[in-house]
Amino acid sequence: MLISDLNIKTIESPSFGQNAYIVYLDSSKDCFIVDAGFDVDQVIKFIKRKDLNPTAILVTHGHLDHIAGNTDIKEEWLKCKIYVGEEDREKLIDPQGNLSAAFGVPVTTPPADVTLKDGDEITIAGIPIHVDHVPGHSQGHVIYRIQGDDGTIIFVGDVIFMNSVGRSDFPGGNHNLLIQGIRNKILTQPPDTVLFTGHGPKTTVERELHYNPYIKGDVC
Repeated sequence: MLISDLNIKTIESPSFGQNAYIVYLDSSKDCFIVDAGFDVDQVIKFIKRKDLNPTAILVTHGHLDHIAGNTDIKEEWLKCKIYVGEEDREKLIDPQGNLSAAFGVPVTTPPADVTLKDGDEITIAGIPIHVDHVPGHSQGHVIYRIQGDDGTIIFVGDVIFMNSVGRSDFPGGNHNLLIQGIRNKILTQPPDTVLFTGHGPKTTVERELHYNPYIKGDVC
């Protein structure tokens, strides 16, 4: 498979600046969504306009801004399955755990259909995906890596951003585990690996190795 064969649509939710991604191949109507956020109406409109069939929502972690759209997607497409890291599965149904209760807008979603662990290999919409568990921002945070003959991309959620890393002060957070996971699971990939982040612009492994102060050790 070629990475250049992938179509990746980014839809940013204005509420939290969270990125939802819709991923599909030209050769198939099937697609998957990474982190259906608050602005799920735009996600649904795009999928319907392209006449796509969402078969899965891949959740990077269970914080409210990354799961808020799950319910609407499942109501539109009943067979669409929710995938989540096994240690974050309870966050989908727990407003305290997904932090929504603290914002005064308790959010729950349908429960997970599939739970994931480190090293899992899945194929969604004809696309092979490798799963890595990278805790530290959330204890069950996972990232989704797609490798093609012409490159690699990773949907990294809130683990790493351009010039920054995810917060580790939420319940279940751990800064040392976060940095360890970034170094072992992300920065070991080829330099041109593209990182599709949960917030903000996409970046690359090479760029973050050179410019991210948290990775360089300049920020504790």
